[in-house]
Order: sequence, then C-alpha cells, then structure tokens
Amino acid sequence: MHLVCKFSLGSKLTKKELQYVLTPDECIGQLSRMRNIPDVLSQLPKTFSDQLPLSAKKDIHSLLAAIKQELIKANWVATSLLTRHVSISEAQLKAYPKFGLLVSSLSLTDIDKVHKAGYQAVTDDVPLARNLTYTPVTPSPDQKIVVEFAGQWPSNAACLMLGKTDAQKEKVTVSKVDHDNQHRSLATFKGLESEPKTLYIRIPCPGQPTPILLKLAEDLTPVDKDTDMDEWDNVLVPVRPLAYLDGSFDKAKASELQGGYLYLFWNNKLWREFEITDKGYYQDIDVEYYRQLEAEEQQKDQPLVIHRIADGFAMPHIWVPYKIAGEVQQQDTGLKLMFSPKQKRFSQIEALESDSDKLDAASTPLDELSIYSDSQAFSAQEHTSDVVSATVHAVTEDDMPWLSAQQTVVRSFDNSNTVVAYVDGKNSGFMVRVEVNQNEGELEDPDYQNLIAIMEDTQSDWKVSEAFGVEVKNGYIEALISGLPADGKFNLFLANSQGSDSLFPVFSELTYDQVIKEPEPFDSAAECEECEIDEQLQQMQVAENQLLDSIKQLIFG
Repeated sequence: MHLVCKFSLGSKLTKKELQYVLTPDECIGQLSRMRNIPDVLSQLPKTFSDQLPLSAKKDIHSLLAAIKQELIKANWVATSLLTRHVSISEAQLKAYPKFGLLVSSLSLTDIDKVHKAGYQAVTDDVPLARNLTYTPVTPSPDQKIVVEFAGQWPSNAACLMLGKTDAQKEKVTVSKVDHDNQHRSLATFKGLESEPKTLYIRIPCPGQPTPILLKLAEDLTPVDKDTDMDEWDNVLVPVRPLAYLDGSFDKAKASELQGGYLYLFWNNKLWREFEITDKGYYQDIDVEYYRQLEAEEQQKDQPLVIHRIADGFAMPHIWVPYKIAGEVQQQDTGLKLMFSPKQKRFSQIEALESDSDKLDAASTPLDELSIYSDSQAFSAQEHTSDVVSATVHAVTEDDMPWLSAQQTVVRSFDNSNTVVAYVDGKNSGFMVRVEVNQNEGELEDPDYQNLIAIMEDTQSDWKVSEAFGVEVKNGYIEALISGLPADGKFNLFLANSQGSDSLFPVFSELTYDQVIKEPEPFDSAAECEECEIDEQLQQMQVAENQLLDSIKQLIFG
C-alpha cells in the first residue's frame, strides 16, 4: 500500500507546504490502514525510522504511537501529496501546542481562510482486523522460606538473611507476631525461586558497614507460598542466661551477669562468642574473623597475642537454633553454653573443641529446648527454665563483680516464651589484699605498683597471674583471683612483675574452702587475763609488721 503523504523535518517545513500539512491524527489515520510493521516503516524516511526506539517496533500499536509523538512534538511533519488540505482549525492547533506553534509561525495571517480542496472527502469505511501481538510474561517466583521463633517479644536489632544466588539477590527479613499462634513469631522470605538457599543470622555492627553473618543452614528448599505448618522446619529460640551463685546449682540462688564472656558451642565447635555489658546485654564477637586472624598470626615467627573485640549490636537475649531443616539440634549436634569471667585464649577454645568430655564438663547443654515441640512452651528443668518462674538472687560484696541482682532486662521478657539457661557463675574466687599504709586514692608507692599475685593448682596446669589495682581502698590494694578449678589445691605467691627472682609464698596446698574459710574467733575470756591478751595482740602486730617487711624486702630488694 502506498501513502498519499510524505514526511519532512519540522525545522525544514516551508510556507509553501503549509497548506498541505496534515495534523497528527490525520496522518496516523492513514498509517493505521496498514497491517504490517514493515509496511509502515517503509513509508518513513530512514532518518525518521532510525530514531524510533526498538521497543516501539515490536507491535503496530506501539509504532503508530511513537510516530504520533514525533508529529505532536513537530520534530517531523506529514504533508499531503494528492491535493490541498482542508483548513486547520484553531482547536486543532491548540490540541497540539508544538505542532500548532510550528504551523502558526509559517501561517498566513488567517489560516482558517485557506481554500478547501475541491473534492469530496473520502470516508474511511474499511474495517481493519486488530493486530494483536502475544508477548509471553515470565511468572513471578512465588515460593517462600519461613523461620519460626519461639515466643513473641519486642523487636530486635538482629535479623535473618538469605544469601545471594545466581537467580536472586540476598534477602533480609525480620520476625513478626503470629496472631493465630500466640506461642511464636514468624520470619518469612517471600517471592523465592525454587532453588537451594543459605540462611544466616545478620548482626549489625555500630560504626562499621559490614555486619556479622552467622550461618544457620545451607541448601534450604523453599516451599509453595500457600504452605502452612504447625511447626516449621527451622526454629530459633531466644535464650537469656542466669548464673549459679555457688556449687549447689540451685535455681533459687542465681543472679544476672553484668560482665565477662559467654561462649555458645554448636556441633562441639565455638559458634558465637559474646562480651557481656555492664547493663546485662550481649555483644557478638566475630569468631570466624578472629579464628582466621589467629591462624595467620600463628604462622609468624613471633606471633602476637590477639585480643578479640566485640563489634556486634548489644542484644537482650541470644538466638539459638533449636531445629534446622527439620532436624532437632541436640546431643552430638546440640548446643552448649559456657560463661567465663575472662576472655578465653584460642588455645583454650580449641582444647574444648577437641575434647567433648571436657566441653561437657565446663558447659550447660541446651538439649532441653526439645520440650518446645511437645507443649509450645518451656518449664523448669535441670538446666533451663521458663522466664516467668526464674528468680534473681541478691548478691553481696563477697560475690564476684560480674554478678548482679538487677532484674530489669530479664523481667522485660516475662510471658514472652523466652528460655532461661543456667550457667556456672564462676563465683569461686577471692580477693587478695595487701596493706600499703596510704590514704584513699591512687597508689603512690612505686614499690607496689608492679605487685602481682600468682596462683597455681598443684593438681593441674591451671595458673593465673593478676596485677594489683592502683586504687587504694581502706589502706589496701587488691587483686581478684577467680575461675579456680573445683577440686584443686592451690599455692599463692606475691611477686614483682619487673623482678626476675621475687616470688614470696603466701600459702600452699590449700583447697578453695580452706582459702575462703573465715578465721576462728579468738575467745580469751576463759583462759587469759586482760594483760595477757594485750601482750599477745602486741606480739601478733609485731609479727605481722615483720612479715610485711620481709615480703617487701624479698620482693623489692
């Protein structure tokens, strides 16, 4: 089919051609009589055809729309080839401002007075079949992975993440209340492709862009978006530790932790390490990062001691994997929780990882979380408890400084289906005090500024060295000895950290009970006269002064 119009650049339109100009609608009316895209394109100048976008050349409707836009913008103008054009009205000019502006700029003063062509207008009465083009649409992925959390509690800074795959980018989600099941919350990843996924806990780190990623599972298979389960295949449980105050392991005598470190082992390997803040919150240490750093350092001739720093956001409880990919995590694949007042060296951690019996003896197993599948709740058991029935015992000045009676955080989780796990509070310690005959404040005597206490267990290789503090309290400086083995016999020495031969023995071969035993009260009423008592006290004072002089002479020269 041949057209009865031609196309010219709008910028090259002349006044002579003005009376033959077609409006955009008139031009498209002629082009729409053509059924095929190639037929339309063949009528256009090559320059006009080339500037049309490729997306417009996929179907006839898009092509005509693109051509019309160029005509409306007056980039191109269509003119009649057969005869003069019927007059263009003011309304038509206003309908297309740019086209109207172009025509007006070339128009005679009264464009409506252009003479009409002397022919009968042709009525387009040829019905055209609709040119339908089928474009297949790829269906959106509609599968999901759901992670169940025991309980419902306030929002947490941590979240869950699915790792990046070839088909999809990484996805992040948080848990939301399950209104149909009050015992749980659900974290749902929607719009997933049917491919294996890797699931992580994502811990934000204040002050740095890279979060800590804790791998939970690999090769998780998504399920259909309409799937529902009474208990999902992946279940996490929030845990809040409390510490036993003594060896009786009595839950009524437990306290909160406000210092030290928590270690969570999974499959007998350290999975998470936490530093406990003075407010009783837990901050993650990037275990895998420091494990790799430690391995690199050990390859050097003079390896440095690496102090692991907590970077993670402070959390009020710990998420532990109870069930992964439908498998309950217990026994050989279970979780074990351990507290330590001091950060353990990697050599100590590796010793626990390589000896399951030693790890079992030092930690609290979390196998009792399996009660969740039976009752969707927790209760008091051997090592764990529901948070409502958990009590926090008062502490005294004789208890270790990392133990606290504060209850604000733990009580905030009442009725939230959170678990309390009990750990050894390492409350088997004591304070070594040395009199310095100085008023309160900073230690001024240089002879005591390098003083250390050294304690060793004669039954094992356990040994600690603690420096005395620089603060004077009631005329004494203090050094805290803690974490003593339960069945040890101990020797205690004082020494100058700068001296090569300055050990002074304080006691030897004493059990912990003997070390902390209160001295027997001195009852002199039945046997001694008042003067004899005074004389004995004076002798004791002289002996004590001589002992102190001997210690100072031996240690400091």
